[in-house]
Amino acid sequence: MTDGAWPGRAGAAPCAGTREDETMQGWQAGATGVAVAVAVVSLLALLWQRPKRDIDVIFAVVSGSMALSLMSPWMDGAPTWMRWAVAIGGSATCNGFWLVSRALFRGEGGVGRVHVLVAAGVALLIAGYRGATLGAHGAVSPWASGLDSLLTLASSTLLVLTFLEALRGGFASLPHPERRLRVAFLLLFAGCVLTTTLMGALAGTWPWLASVRGGVIPVCAMAMILFTHAALWQRRRLPMATVDAAPETRAAPGPLSDEDARLARALRRQLDTLQVYREPELKVADLAHRLGTAEHRLSRLLTQGLGEKNFNQMINRHRIAYACARLADADDEATILDISGDAGFASLGPFNRAFKTAMACTPTAYRSAHRTTSDPGEMPQVDVRS
Repeated sequence: MTDGAWPGRAGAAPCAGTREDETMQGWQAGATGVAVAVAVVSLLALLWQRPKRDIDVIFAVVSGSMALSLMSPWMDGAPTWMRWAVAIGGSATCNGFWLVSRALFRGEGGVGRVHVLVAAGVALLIAGYRGATLGAHGAVSPWASGLDSLLTLASSTLLVLTFLEALRGGFASLPHPERRLRVAFLLLFAGCVLTTTLMGALAGTWPWLASVRGGVIPVCAMAMILFTHAALWQRRRLPMATVDAAPETRAAPGPLSDEDARLARALRRQLDTLQVYREPELKVADLAHRLGTAEHRLSRLLTQGLGEKNFNQMINRHRIAYACARLADADDEATILDISGDAGFASLGPFNRAFKTAMACTPTAYRSAHRTTSDPGEMPQVDVRS
């Protein structure tokens, strides 16, 4: 994206920028000016966005940082405070885009406190490197050289992690629109990284490549900004329909006695074969009566033996899995209201709320995104918070 995002020449910090780009002429300056304008417009558009998701906030920071990083070659002769402001403000490029990729391909909750701290640590290294090279005019201190080597390792690692985010989850199980989005991301991201890296590495042999690279970098920046906005638009139109299982929602199952194992088999028959969860008024006492056991014993089996949080969570998980299979079936023309009733929900409101909590999207978005999957009959694994 910028010299602060892609690897540079050999020995240069991939996220930090290089002294070879401190002057620009002609088309390089024009391309950089357009890229700065695109980054600023991106920042303003994301700030205007309502409501804001995690990815909107993160990408707004990245857009602003990219604009400042692109402006760094124009800072020759600028006051020291301004050069420091650009150095610090332009330090959320490759590290920030790693967070963007996590939020894009993992959904809400994909970026945690630890990830932000890692990105912030790399940002401090970038700012420190740029500060150490301000006014160096070719003379690099041992301190700056050490930061250069550390940044090369850190930023290269983040670039690889960014690439791998699009590969997680397995393409075969993803709907076609999601696969197209990820393939496009991989091709564009890899193309930008490899192009700027190779040009930087070969500039020592062919010096004219350094001049060309100075214009290619802002073009790559614009391409990634525009692509990310297109990806955000698709994500708003077709939200991610799967979420990672939340470890805290279900406890680890405990060992079962022979009697509990028999009861668990009978329970699975009631759920998987007879589909008792489709009864809107089903209570734990009703199910215990059908299983020929006491209510407290069934509740204990669910929470201690099977790791369920409670009876309602288990029932809703099966109901939503049933609804997901129906919604993904291209031959099923039933309305969402009918499907919610068939799944066991007494009304549409509770169904919509439970579905969005479990799947991070609405039933309508899920149906649109999954009608192209090859195996609609498979019951999805769903974790429901209650």
